[in-house]
Amino acid sequence: MTQKSDQVKTVKKIVVFFDICSSTSILENLLSTENQKRWRDLLIELKDYLQNESSSLKFELYKFLGDGWILLFEPRTNGLEILEFLLDSLPEKFYGLYRRHIERVLTTSIPRIGLTSGMDIGSCTKIVMSRKREYIGRAVNVAARLQGAIGQRDSMPQNKIVLSRNLYETFEDRKRIMRRYKVWGIKRQLKNISGGKDYHCLKVEHRRN
Repeated sequence: MTQKSDQVKTVKKIVVFFDICSSTSILENLLSTENQKRWRDLLIELKDYLQNESSSLKFELYKFLGDGWILLFEPRTNGLEILEFLLDSLPEKFYGLYRRHIERVLTTSIPRIGLTSGMDIGSCTKIVMSRKREYIGRAVNVAARLQGAIGQRDSMPQNKIVLSRNLYETFEDRKRIMRRYKVWGIKRQLKNISGGKDYHCLKVEHRRN
């Protein structure tokens, strides 16, 4: 028997979908030497870090998806603060955990280490089902598709973000963002988004000196 949701609410959120690059290759490597507990330890410590940071940046640590998380920010959150977190603070924490838990026991090299993120903004319907919160909405789907599209035509996707133009236009500090990071327009095919047409979006990464 299907249980009905006991609470439904629509809220506007900035949705961040971030993923750990090469997670499948890393885990397979660790499994070959029975070191999979190190992957679990990394994920637990990364989750603890996210929970600690969520109070200062005021985001909701929504859901773990096996090799990444969905984060939900309030729509008026400072754009530069979000990007600094995703491109600087979070990768720095991840690399420290990776070196401590993973790198020393790998039997082969992993070519791409880092994080990739997709971002969008929009209305999300919050449903509490069986005492668990769930969010559904186009922004969740688009953020996931944008994260997955980072590797299209890019052999080094780590530590880059693809976000919707709609979200970027809500950032009031765009000039500061462009002074700090490289931001440029791209077009990507997103599965089941925009009827298969090219989706116009933006890619953000560190400037190379």
